[in-house]
Amino acid sequence: MRLKFLCKTHRQALLEDTEAARSLWLDLHARLHAGRPVPTPERVRQAGTALEAAGIYLMASPAADAGLVSRYQETAQQLIELLVQLRQTRLAIVVISGASALVEHLARNGADRTAALNACRQLTLRGMGQVESAMGSRTAPPGPRPLPVQSATLH
Repeated sequence: MRLKFLCKTHRQALLEDTEAARSLWLDLHARLHAGRPVPTPERVRQAGTALEAAGIYLMASPAADAGLVSRYQETAQQLIELLVQLRQTRLAIVVISGASALVEHLARNGADRTAALNACRQLTLRGMGQVESAMGSRTAPPGPRPLPVQSATLH
């Protein structure tokens, strides 16, 4: 999945130095995990950058262990949560599907399969659960019930 949180120059630098991508990802993941999930522009930018850096690193090193796969899922979940809070549900769905696709790619290329299956399950259940909750809160509550109609005769 190619997000647009990194500029072209930084993306290219991380593609050339995947260990720097890993370091950036894990640093941002730790910072995001330590704070409250308040949807400020800075936090959304950090979460998006972390997920994008994680994708760069994991595409270069697809034989990820269970810990990295789980951390990737948590990183995606952080971004999804922030996007849902901002009512950006379509973008959250794009993140869910893109992150799931990356995890499936990892599973096919040597990553811990049990962790990958669990990550896909969590992305679907938690991520889509958050989206559905947000979309449900958008619908108007049911209005008053209609009063029964009685017939009347005009004179």
